[in-house]
Amino acid sequence: MIYIRKLIKDDVCFLNSVRNECAEKYLHDSRTFSIQDSYKWFETTNPDYYLILYNDISIGYFRLSNHSIVNKNIYIGADLHKDWRGKGLAYESYCKFIPFIFEKYDLNKITLEVLSTNLVAKNLYKKLGFIWEGTKRKEIYKNGLYIDSEIMSMLREEYEKQFNK
Repeated sequence: MIYIRKLIKDDVCFLNSVRNECAEKYLHDSRTFSIQDSYKWFETTNPDYYLILYNDISIGYFRLSNHSIVNKNIYIGADLHKDWRGKGLAYESYCKFIPFIFEKYDLNKITLEVLSTNLVAKNLYKKLGFIWEGTKRKEIYKNGLYIDSEIMSMLREEYEKQFNK
């Protein structure tokens, strides 16, 4: 069973490990960070992150950013530990988290960006009901290549239709 809770300081080591492992292939920012850097980041920024647990085992996290109270929108992203990918748990986690953040933050829109090379994530977002909005062409430079960043979003009325079937 999937459970989601606010990230706490004790989770930083796990988050650091997952984030660093995902950085090169899946993230827009390929940098990796020391555990000391991650603790300092956590203490100084108080990030809006949530831990994903599966049967009380940490399997990943959600990150929220760019929250606009006025415009009622937010950016979302998630990273799963490599041992838990390909098991349908990202889908299940998003299905639990999307309703939570729409209601908690009184949102009209959730937006995300995904590398054009990340076909698995793009298919997941389509399955969840995210709609493609556009492409930031050659936005990210990785391994000697420029990669597009694709923007997808879900509006409140789309969320209500998708999740209140």
